[in-house]
Amino acid sequence: MQIGRQAWMAQTSGDLSLKDRMTLLSHSLFPVLKQSIKMYALAGRSKQKHEFLSVDDLYLPDSHDVKQAIEKMQSCSSVSLQNHCLRTWHYAVAFSKIQHLKHDAELLAVSCLLHDLGMTEQHYQHHENCRCFAGQGAYAAQGWCLAQGWQPPRADQLFDVISMHMNPYVAVDEGVEAHLLQQAASCDVIGSRGFEFSSEFRQQLFEQYPRLDFNQHMIEFTQKEARIRPKSRTAMVVKSGFKQLVHLNLYLD
Repeated sequence: MQIGRQAWMAQTSGDLSLKDRMTLLSHSLFPVLKQSIKMYALAGRSKQKHEFLSVDDLYLPDSHDVKQAIEKMQSCSSVSLQNHCLRTWHYAVAFSKIQHLKHDAELLAVSCLLHDLGMTEQHYQHHENCRCFAGQGAYAAQGWCLAQGWQPPRADQLFDVISMHMNPYVAVDEGVEAHLLQQAASCDVIGSRGFEFSSEFRQQLFEQYPRLDFNQHMIEFTQKEARIRPKSRTAMVVKSGFKQLVHLNLYLD
């Protein structure tokens, strides 16, 4: 069973075994290290070449479910968390353009908008047998989408996309939408692959969706999660220096 997917979550409640920890490390170590080296190598170069992207050219799908997902996000999330979710969607779509990846636009949008429901007071304890905020958010989003009329296979896919975003790395062949959401959320939080975007693009994004107190809120939340759920993927990330990675984000201006 792949770590983060619904079957794994149901069996483990989100607790990592030693084997799971080793699997995540071995699966992610090389690609994450490669990204980090490239990020710091390119950070100081003033004349990087970027594919031209403008925030104004990226539009959320004009569908009923996406509009309802926005309302759902707004109903329980702080403004700083809402802005993070919207920046994450922009990064995800931008990555899809840069990497020429075809994806389900509505599934990706709803996944990005609802991917942090597990961080909200309303849904932190959504599922009684889950000890992982990403899993809690996935269960909440899945249930919400079923109530909207989604078919179970599509709602199950949404679960996997959201839950897997806490893995340090998600390959394209593990699901295009999951790959894009993980990259995008990581880019916004710690700057992963931020070298692929121009400072103009980032400035537009931060002007439309300011970070506000998001960094501090994320650090405080993950530290609390690590204490309450010490076997979770979040606890593993915290122990790996998450706070320092947030502070070292090179792409905040």
